[in-house]
Amino acid sequence: MAYTQNGVMAQIYVAFGQGTGVLRVSQDVCAALHDRYYQSIDPALIRDWESLGVQVLERFRAMGRLMAINAGAAGKTALAGADLETAARTVERESGTPLCPP
Repeated sequence: MAYTQNGVMAQIYVAFGQGTGVLRVSQDVCAALHDRYYQSIDPALIRDWESLGVQVLERFRAMGRLMAINAGAAGKTALAGADLETAARTVERESGTPLCPP
């Protein structure tokens, strides 16, 4: 089965959710993920997804973990879309890969 833009985005949602653990992921978090990353899933990424996917998805797990840690420290039981930007920038900066340019 060939990869698609929607299929890759679905995998991103799952990986992110794996990182968040037991915290609830609100719809606005999913919308924020979509808004930030959907257009980045271009034909080149789709073509190379078999080799790049593991690395990419691990960064989304890390993003979910970071948001969960921050939410837990603030006493929250759910993640908010407004917090995605900060976590995304941190993970992208620390990634050190061409997939996450500075």
